[in-house]
Amino acid sequence: MRGSTRLLCGGALSAASMLLGIGSASADCVRHVYNRSPLVLVASQDGGPAITVRPGTSRTIRLARPGTLTLAGYCAPRGLYGDPAAFGPPVVQESFGYQAVLDRCYFEFGHDFYANELGRGFLPYDGTKPFTLNNPKPGDVVLYTDQASCLPAR
Repeated sequence: MRGSTRLLCGGALSAASMLLGIGSASADCVRHVYNRSPLVLVASQDGGPAITVRPGTSRTIRLARPGTLTLAGYCAPRGLYGDPAAFGPPVVQESFGYQAVLDRCYFEFGHDFYANELGRGFLPYDGTKPFTLNNPKPGDVVLYTDQASCLPAR
């Protein structure tokens, strides 16, 4: 191979690795927000644009640096998935801090936070209900609640 061809191929590989993030030290984890409830779930990272997660579905999020994920669940009239503000106040609402360092992404919680780096799920404790953190993978979050939270008080 001639020198100029080798230089061109090396430069192309270097540019491709920078675009793909190969060799960089920053975190970049693709995780999921699961909605296993009848509520309309709205999620926002660090006060950014909101994403809607309909009942029985999930959405992908990217954790690229430490931050906060804010989650709110709304009662929605059957078949209506418009602006969550039209649903009234959220039935459940929580914010959770997460870490995203190198190849480790996980939610922090409780006293001296628990980082589930082994990928094992766990049941939420009272401070996170109805959300389950770091399940099924570290950095994932699941909302599970029943329709009772949307029933009128008696």
